[in-house]
Amino acid sequence: MELREIKKDIFDQFVSKSNKSHFMQTSAWGEVSSSRGYRIHHLGLYDGDELCATALLLEKKILYYSTYYCPRGFIADYKDLNLLKKMIDELKKYVKQNRGLYFRMDPDIILNQLNEEGEVINHDDDSLNLIEFMKLNGARHKGYTIRFAESSLPRFTFRISVKESEEEILKRMHPKTRKVFRNGIPKGISVYKGNSDDVKAFHDTMKETAIRKKLYLEPLKFFMDYYTILNAHDMSDIYVAQADINVIRESYVDKMNNLKAEKEKLLLKPNAKTAARISEMDNQLSKLEREYQELENYKDEKIILSSVITAKFKDKVWLIHGGNKDCLQFLNANYHLYYGIMMDAKKEGYETVDFFGSEGKIDKNSDLYGIYLFKSRFGGDFDEFIGEFDFIIRPLINNIINYLLIKRRKILMKKAIKEVSNATD
Repeated sequence: MELREIKKDIFDQFVSKSNKSHFMQTSAWGEVSSSRGYRIHHLGLYDGDELCATALLLEKKILYYSTYYCPRGFIADYKDLNLLKKMIDELKKYVKQNRGLYFRMDPDIILNQLNEEGEVINHDDDSLNLIEFMKLNGARHKGYTIRFAESSLPRFTFRISVKESEEEILKRMHPKTRKVFRNGIPKGISVYKGNSDDVKAFHDTMKETAIRKKLYLEPLKFFMDYYTILNAHDMSDIYVAQADINVIRESYVDKMNNLKAEKEKLLLKPNAKTAARISEMDNQLSKLEREYQELENYKDEKIILSSVITAKFKDKVWLIHGGNKDCLQFLNANYHLYYGIMMDAKKEGYETVDFFGSEGKIDKNSDLYGIYLFKSRFGGDFDEFIGEFDFIIRPLINNIINYLLIKRRKILMKKAIKEVSNATD
């Protein structure tokens, strides 16, 4: 078998036909990565004239050397261990010939399915065996990481099947989430598929989320490149949830007036039953009045409250990047946004919506617990991937450079978070 650089069209044809395909192993994702300074390698493993496996490698220069990353793993039949060994061996040779320190991969392969408490409810022995196979073939397994910052891509995700009827999809959701959708989208909230003009507003919502959750935020240019490149390949959409404040205020006035009128009628017929209903209405009125007062703080006619940029490929839609404004969260705009994307995915013939990322430890005191809670309440499968593997080609040099890079990364991360916070101030 021989590893060769191959043309993009041949590469993409193979990826699209594979049952292990992933948008991060397409030439389009290579274009996105190229805009960030990576050199892209489209590689194919041939057995004679037959293409057996492919790998999109992202090369990053570091001094006189390079690192190589194969996001979400190369594309191959992972049950064919002889093929995997040959692919690994050939990639090692290729990386060594091109002055590589290592190549990294994190295959889209599920190890465990978890319950809401993060406990294993379904385990895949073949996936566990695959981890051992990788280690036997020279991989350094990064381990069973649980935090976002501990791996290149999230090791946990929520995936929702949208193949069933809308009623079945709703049944799987948490009762509180289901109630949000049963009541319908509030007057004045609109969810729509946007365009490149909406990327700036999307970035603003991301900025508030990054500050609130203490996350690193990519610059606006990255998101613009991400959206425009993938959208040109029909592989991405931008969704926006917008609030028309005037319409919402009017609907609140109507609700409060209707409740007050009903309360006046009940006061004319006092009894135990009406007293209970009046008490309930007083609570509703108090809640509506508090929310109305918050609405009064915003004089803009329209505000974008939530936004998401997706990736689409084959049978999946990934909700990769999303942000929410801190204000008016009682309108549940983010819930209606995600549900709208799910229903669009269903109509367009996709089978699965991947919420792309959660931490593996359910910690209610964590700044990121809200992300887990929000995603979990949509009723999807809580999946754990097998993790990240490094194949070290030059151990000594890699250790020295890696030590320096970790120090540098920590400094840059602190600086980036501080800049985002200062920009908002």
